[in-house]
Amino acid sequence: MRHLTVGVFGDEALGKELGKKGTLSDIAMYNRKTDDCVFTFMSPVEDKLTAKSQIVSVIDAAVVVFSQLTRELGETIIMLDSAGVTRGIAVTTPYATSEQIASLTKDATIKSLQVEPREPGKLLELLNQINPERDSSPPVLIVVDHSFSVKGVGEVVLGFVKRGTVRKYDKLTLLPVGKEVLVRSIQVQDEDWEAADAGTRVGLATKGAGLDELERGAILTASNQVKASNKLRLSFTKSPFYVEELKEGPYHATIGMQTAAVTMSDPTPNSLRIESSNPIAFGPQDVAIMLDLNAKRTRIMGRGVVSDA
Repeated sequence: MRHLTVGVFGDEALGKELGKKGTLSDIAMYNRKTDDCVFTFMSPVEDKLTAKSQIVSVIDAAVVVFSQLTRELGETIIMLDSAGVTRGIAVTTPYATSEQIASLTKDATIKSLQVEPREPGKLLELLNQINPERDSSPPVLIVVDHSFSVKGVGEVVLGFVKRGTVRKYDKLTLLPVGKEVLVRSIQVQDEDWEAADAGTRVGLATKGAGLDELERGAILTASNQVKASNKLRLSFTKSPFYVEELKEGPYHATIGMQTAAVTMSDPTPNSLRIESSNPIAFGPQDVAIMLDLNAKRTRIMGRGVVSDA
């Protein structure tokens, strides 16, 4: 069965209409299972910027509702562009016609989104036609989005299998802490599975790490190419909409589903360095979205690709 993860932006109520309510924090999760697809819908609660930046790193497609022409909508477009999201739907409203949407997205990757009215049934039909390629080759890599304790079970991780296949009794490395974690059991949509492939959102009963180490953005993997460091160099492209000068100082960076307070140094037109108090897990060519939470206009500084630690 296919699995599809979709970000829903600009209309919190739409997620409730597309799926059944699941995990809720600063990210609202909604689930729907059809005859041939399991959907996971993710929406940032109150359009929170850091949550939005984490969502765009794991989704296969986006539904963007052009409800009002605000700074937040502009930041959504910039973030999706930074993450290279090209699949999904742009939803028209009385505030934005098809022509206005085309004008707003003409220089962004989401210019390829199909433009449709706000009809949840039709949106589901269109999303069901999306079939992204999956990297099922080993080694496995899982990104954690939530975790909690269950009496008699232990620590449970919810996350996305981004690559490979996770199997019951796998021993994986948890990064950035570097601990070995045993996968005791696997659930998908509340059903026990022996294994789960790339693209699947899973629940894993684990042993070997505490909840404070299984936090959002942590990575479970068998890959030796995924590392952790609190010093990273980025090949950087500044957003044309970020009007502030790039200068050394405190900012935030989102890499995968990790958002960390960082200190930026050595900025040049094409690169910069960031340092955090705690290690950040990263793989080759991972994308970092740099955030300036104090900026008066757009808070997205630009897009960086991890070049080395």
